Amino acid sequence: MSARSFKLGDPPRTVVWISAVLAVGLAVFFAVQLFSRPVSLAPIEKIEFSQYQAVPNFSDTVHVVSDEKRIDEFRALVRQYSIDVRNFDDSLNDDCTGGLATSITLHFTDSTSHKLQIYDCGKPVAGGTFVSDATALFVGWRAADSAP
Repeated sequence: MSARSFKLGDPPRTVVWISAVLAVGLAVFFAVQLFSRPVSLAPIEKIEFSQYQAVPNFSDTVHVVSDEKRIDEFRALVRQYSIDVRNFDDSLNDDCTGGLATSITLHFTDSTSHKLQIYDCGKPVAGGTFVSDATALFVGWRAADSAP
């Protein structure tokens, strides 16, 4: 027998190690779940936006959106791409000249607001990125608001 005395009820070392590994594994699993959830967006009350492009007679009029359907469309894009609008990553913007800039101010129901700027180099159509899809969304809203 070994130098260590064995008492009835002492768990074997393998059980202790397995328990420790399981505990660490569960802790890592729950931490990943906590931090990998889609970004939840505080309730948006209103969106103000304007677009700018360096072409003659381009209107950079500020548009105000309070329609719940439109706000839900924007919220869906934010969820789809897991965007944190309060800490927008500017590196997601296209890097070019001559593109379409969209200045966005989000007004939340808790009386706070946050601004972000998106810049898209392509045509104003959805292209599978947050920047291109959001630009296309705002272009559509601007066109609808400007229609006679």
